[in-house]
Amino acid sequence: MLEQPRISVNKLAEYMGSKAARQRKIIHDRKYPDEDFNFGMYHREAAEAVSRYLADGAIDPAPLDAQIAALLQLTPEKVGTARRINANVDALERFSNMLDDVDLQGADATLGEHAPQKLKYHNVEISVRPEIILRGQGPKGKKLVGAIKVHFSKSSPMNEDSAGYVSAVVQEFCRLHIANDDETVFPGYCQVIDVASGTVFPGVKSIKRRMVDVAAECQNIAALWPTI
Repeated sequence: MLEQPRISVNKLAEYMGSKAARQRKIIHDRKYPDEDFNFGMYHREAAEAVSRYLADGAIDPAPLDAQIAALLQLTPEKVGTARRINANVDALERFSNMLDDVDLQGADATLGEHAPQKLKYHNVEISVRPEIILRGQGPKGKKLVGAIKVHFSKSSPMNEDSAGYVSAVVQEFCRLHIANDDETVFPGYCQVIDVASGTVFPGVKSIKRRMVDVAAECQNIAALWPTI
């Protein structure tokens, strides 16, 4: 059981678009995580291959093809493991059909940290952990920075509204924990790649209202947490 309220940015976006019963289920699963089912690791192989592809400039799909081939060679004995492997293959195949929609906008891409700092609102920790950090130049040599967040779960595909909240949180995360003093967070870099729906959502320009909503929902989560 987790004493400290904690949620990932992708799951927070789902929470914000869900009805009460689903919200309580989301909180329950976060508070009492299944030791045999780590939500963040379910699409580990797909996430690693997609991140490598993006960090290498989104040019050569070899990491994607190699990971698919490696997964298809596995013969897991457990049904649950077989399902997880199949889910990773499916995610990689879906992403492979999205390559023409991925645009790094000329920025230099690097892998995000494995265990970066978290955002906190009303004692609720939000794990953002962007897969890719982007840095580039704007007009007159202005230094720009942003980050890409990838979402894999087919059970909760993103829509424009939920992706907008993820983009807003990623921008705030970049402002607080990524950007150097001479860098400006560029909304255009803060895209959300939703493999489940096959959509690349552009970064949102307006985040103030969205972050007010995020803080309010975290306050609700903090209030509900002890009752679950």
